[in-house]
Order: sequence, then C-alpha cells, then structure tokens
Amino acid sequence: MAIVSTPLLDRLLTDGVIRQDHHDAARQRLGDATAEPWGTLGEALFWLVDEHIVSDEDLAAIGELSVTEAAFAGNATRKQALAEMDALMQRKLEEYERQIRQVALKRAFPGPRWAWLGGGAIAVAAAAWYLFAPATPPQCDDADVQKTLRASLFTSRLQQMSRNPLAGGVAPADLYLATFSDVKEVGYIKPERSRGCTATLKVGEATSVLAYTIGPNDKGEMMIAGADPRVVRARYGQLDADGKPRDVGQPAGAARLAAAFEQGVAAFDQLARGAARKAAQDRQRERMGLPAETDTRTVRNIQPLGDCKDLGGGRWSCRLQVEYRDRLMSAIGRADWQVFEGDFEFLQEGDAWRVGEPFTRQYMDAIVRGRMAELKGDEAAARLEQIQRQRPQAAPTAESAPSVGALAPARTGGREHRGDGAVINK
Repeated sequence: MAIVSTPLLDRLLTDGVIRQDHHDAARQRLGDATAEPWGTLGEALFWLVDEHIVSDEDLAAIGELSVTEAAFAGNATRKQALAEMDALMQRKLEEYERQIRQVALKRAFPGPRWAWLGGGAIAVAAAAWYLFAPATPPQCDDADVQKTLRASLFTSRLQQMSRNPLAGGVAPADLYLATFSDVKEVGYIKPERSRGCTATLKVGEATSVLAYTIGPNDKGEMMIAGADPRVVRARYGQLDADGKPRDVGQPAGAARLAAAFEQGVAAFDQLARGAARKAAQDRQRERMGLPAETDTRTVRNIQPLGDCKDLGGGRWSCRLQVEYRDRLMSAIGRADWQVFEGDFEFLQEGDAWRVGEPFTRQYMDAIVRGRMAELKGDEAAARLEQIQRQRPQAAPTAESAPSVGALAPARTGGREHRGDGAVINK
C-alpha cells in the first residue's frame, strides 16, 4: 500500500523549507511505507539529508535563509526544523560517544572538544556563499560579511555532525551568537579585486583565529571563502605599492618554482604511493558514503616566501609555503589540507628548473612539521625544524613520518582555525 499522508514533509514544502523536487523524491523513496518514519520536522530534515535528497548546498541555503529571512512568518518552520535537527544530532553524538569512547582517544585529544574538529568547529573554510557583485568587495568588517560567516558556520557545523557524529563540538545554535573581534585586512589584490582578512571568533569562552577572502568568482559574483590564516598572510601580505603580488622567488619566480615543486611531488607520489594505495583510498571514500574525488592534487597554493639563496653550481635554496593534502590528519578528523613551510633545493639548468637531490628528505621533513604545527603549534614546528637541520642528511622514506600518536596535541586554549578552502555555492 502506498503511503497516504506525509504531514510533516508537506509542511516543510508548504513553508518553503524544501523544494517540490525534494518532496517528490522523498515520497518516491518512501515507497510502500504506510506512514512517515519520523516524528518531528528536524527528524524529517535529517532523513532528507541522510538520503542525499537535500544536498549540502541545499542545507547551507536553508541555514542561511533562517538568518536572512528571520522576519518572515514561514521562517518559523525553517528555524524549528533546524533546531530539532541540531538536537537530534547532539543526541546521536552523545549516544555514539557512550558506545565507543576510548581512553586512548581522550589522551590523544585533550582540551575542549570544539577545538579538535576537522580544522576546528568553525569550518568557515568548508563553505562560501554569494553576497553581491559590487565594483570592489566589501570591507572585512562589513556587517553583511559577518552575517554570512555566521550562517556558514552554522551550516558547516551541521554538515560536520551529519558526517561524523563522533567529532564532538559546540551546538550549531551557539554559532549564531559568535562574535568577531580584531578584524584586519591583510591585503587587497587590486587586479583580482580580492581582499584577504583575518579575525578572532569567540564562541562562548573559546576563541579562534580565522581567515577569509572576499572577491569575485569566475562568473563575477562576489563570494566569501574561508582559508588558512597562514596562507592568507603569505598571499596577501606580499603586495607592492600598486596592490599587485610581488614577484618573489627570484631568480626563478613563483610560477617556475611552483611547477618544479609539483613535478617533484608527482614523482614522489608515484614512487611512494602508487595505484594500489589510490584504489584503497577510493574504496574507503565509498564505504564512508563520500563521492569520488574531483580534486586529485596532493599540493596546492605553492607560495615563495622571499627570494632564493644562491648555493653555487646552479643550486638554489628557496623557502616555500605549501598546502598539502594530508590523509592521515583527515582520518583523525582534522582538515584535509594542511600547511607547511620549508627550505627546498632547486637546480637551475638554463631556463629549466627542477627540484634538487635532497627533495625527498626536505619534503617529508616539511610534512612532519606541518603535522606538528597543527597538533602542537607553530613554535613546536619551528623547534623541530632546527632539530631536523642539525641531524645527519639521511633521506627518510614515506613510512618514516611519525604517527599522529607521537604528536599528541598539547594546546587547550585559543587556536587558529586552519581549514580547507573548498567552495560550496549557495
């Protein structure tokens, strides 16, 4: 017998929380059920998300509308559904924690739970939303920018909880009360009409430094996108008087160094990982219900930090900042992309540039420092770099990087949000 009545689903449609295609797909998915399998609007919305009928983009839009359309009568249903979904996810989180809580996990991640989510509970970097398309982007402290950030924090938190109920963290509703302070413009790239910003976010008594950029996308629509504060400082903090990025990394230049570095990483990946590990990673994503990867890069945002030093004989030492896809950190709930800095040797052969012989050691050392910075802080990573420079120059293998357990985090106070820069369109 086909389902006869779906009052809660119908209410979500009538009050504009979901679209007609969502409603139709849900009715079809219910099949021969004789009643709705949920008892609240929040449970219905959670089911729609869990069944992939309501996408992450749709959920982000629902969360944003709950803020921007607060004065409309129909918004009450939207806010009720989100609040009930929030409460449901909190209950699921507590249930999972009771079932599989382990002492080792607690020891590995001390301090407030909100601080140890994938790149931080404040996963601004996991989303970006359209604002408007003025000639120049709004200022970093613009009220509409902060309103958009709060909405993105809320919906990103819901998405995190739906994917990983074990992660812990603040209630999504608390993020609506988040306050911003110490808002600064790091720089404004005039040719790109792009502004880089940092700010301190306070949720309750916890604080975190976050960064974001404001600028047009390829279609000319103005967007906000989260980023790692270190990446924003490096990119937007090296501008000339005309607001253009300085051509650092001389004599090679940023473009040649980035190309040579990417080639070196590709060769390293071919030797260290190979097709078998890639296939295993794909199977793991499938088991977790995640879509196939569309971004297969290992590194991105390769930025020289000043010019190179001449070592003689065509050898140059260049300090770079690089975003690196760290699957080990991702597996423990941290951000998929981490940041490291390091000195890398390059060889100049006429107009051609390639990484030098010590690249494997330098690259693996930098990855280890990136993990240390994420788990214990930049000062600990700097001390590790000094130790690495003093040891014998033996090239490590991919397996020689220390485990996450060996780098158990020590920080429990305020921290920087170091997140991904992926974009989710509204």
